[in-house]
Amino acid sequence: MTPDTSPQMHLSLNLSEYGRHAGAWRHPDNDYTVVPDIGRYVHAAQVAEGALFDSVFLADSPQHATTPSGITSTRVDPFAVLSAIAVETHSVGLIGTMSTSYSEPYTVARRVAALDHLSHGRAAVNCVASAGDRMARNFSLVSEHPHAQRYSRTEEHLTLMAKLWDSAGTADSAPRPVDHHGEFFDVTGSLDIPRPPAGRPVIVQAGNSPEGRAVAGRWAEAIFAGSTTMPHAQEYYRDVKAQTAGAGRDPDHIKILLGVFPYIADTETAAQALKAELDEYHREHADTIGHLSAILGLDLSTYDPEGPLPYADLPTPGQGNMGGWSMATLFPRMAREEGLTLGQIADRAFVGGLSNLQWSVVGTGEQVAAELERWFRAGCCDGFAIVAPMTPKTIEDMAQQVVPELQRTGVFRTEYTGSTIRDHLGLPPVLGLPTAALVP
Repeated sequence: MTPDTSPQMHLSLNLSEYGRHAGAWRHPDNDYTVVPDIGRYVHAAQVAEGALFDSVFLADSPQHATTPSGITSTRVDPFAVLSAIAVETHSVGLIGTMSTSYSEPYTVARRVAALDHLSHGRAAVNCVASAGDRMARNFSLVSEHPHAQRYSRTEEHLTLMAKLWDSAGTADSAPRPVDHHGEFFDVTGSLDIPRPPAGRPVIVQAGNSPEGRAVAGRWAEAIFAGSTTMPHAQEYYRDVKAQTAGAGRDPDHIKILLGVFPYIADTETAAQALKAELDEYHREHADTIGHLSAILGLDLSTYDPEGPLPYADLPTPGQGNMGGWSMATLFPRMAREEGLTLGQIADRAFVGGLSNLQWSVVGTGEQVAAELERWFRAGCCDGFAIVAPMTPKTIEDMAQQVVPELQRTGVFRTEYTGSTIRDHLGLPPVLGLPTAALVP
């Protein structure tokens, strides 16, 4: 088949030590007792780079969730891990997560700029408006910030970081102190590190709420999006691109990466069996009704699990101290659209964990590649964030079985044409503040 000249697909790898499926730690091929192990992160990143991925990404949440093993919610600071990966790689982009709810803009701007310099322009920061009362109590707060306040704080956080990067010194100029006096932050200093190589490290975001989409339209250069159906992915893609244009930015300068859980094996039957095995590991002994109750902000234990969700009794997502907006919106919508009972949607919301917010594709390397290309060509995304159910199996299967198929059909690169994450994503350098930024 002759490769065509259609737009090129972007690929990023969501890093983890044993896999992002919530049951992966129990698989016989995984030894979670050695967590944390930098060697596993480095190996996965090197395989992704060998497969010409745009970037590797580390999620983060500053809390320890209670799980059957305890160790499965252990996290290592993303920028510590990415600094080690930077030494062992040469081209792949490095995306780390920082909470805008529980971090200071000066600290984040300084750390990200340092990684950007040390990796020669490969750094990006995923800015998350963290939710949840348990997390808040790690930072001397009784409860989380209200939903709207989380996003107004995020807006100011991004504005101040951009000011700090823009005013940093260069080889030809001294740094200029910022003079920022806002609702959440009051800063008059300047960074003690030079301006990042391209003016600003790449800003990544993942919000799905109306407030999150608006912030993304003004600031984000890449977005990790979650969708379980093609129509919803297409709606999200169109809306964020329109919001980006409405903010006075080129829609091509924001890349939407759709999260996908690929289960890959030599046969479709074997791939289905792998998914079922991991799901059953996670389902065993679980209180799925209790888990969904926490997501939706309503005790569901008194309702009939064979009946429908009590839609009329559910709190409105984003109000009060419910936590995240995406899941509280997704699961009621999924239950309505698919006619699921309370018990069925509770099982769906729990089993697999993060995979419930993403699209899953199951099959051989050729089948997985064909599905990725189908969604890509249908206007669902600019590429994919590969959320590996099993590590290192998934990324090795992607590199050996899926990427060659994507290259054969002409939708994925056959070599790096640059050495920075902006090169890989096709993004220009950035100086100054966005035209439509809400500057205090």
